Amino acid sequence: MRGIVLINPNHAIGDLHPSESFAIQKIMTDKYIEEKNISPVILNPYQLYPYYTIPHVLLFNLQNKQVKQIDCLVLHSIETMERFITIYPEKWLELCGYFNEVISVSDRMSYSLTPKGKEAN
Repeated sequence: MRGIVLINPNHAIGDLHPSESFAIQKIMTDKYIEEKNISPVILNPYQLYPYYTIPHVLLFNLQNKQVKQIDCLVLHSIETMERFITIYPEKWLELCGYFNEVISVSDRMSYSLTPKGKEAN
């Protein structure tokens, strides 16, 4: 399966600082794509990271590469894209049209921040 990860560096999860939230989003999406054997799709050879942080850039790259269909777009949660969806609903629909499914990792995966073998107090 092939997919693209989209992370929002400005989204705060709960009361966490955006940098902590970004780290959580990255860890969870990385874990999910590893567990599901999702191969990252690299649209731009000059891309620094195997994920996107700007939906407009992702859409631009998809349009320029004339990509037909990619298996999945992986997000931490739909809430991380809420602002983009509200401001640019047409662009969000166009972006989603390039994927067979949009996966919200937080809805599909339970996780623990406690290391294996250690009990939480």
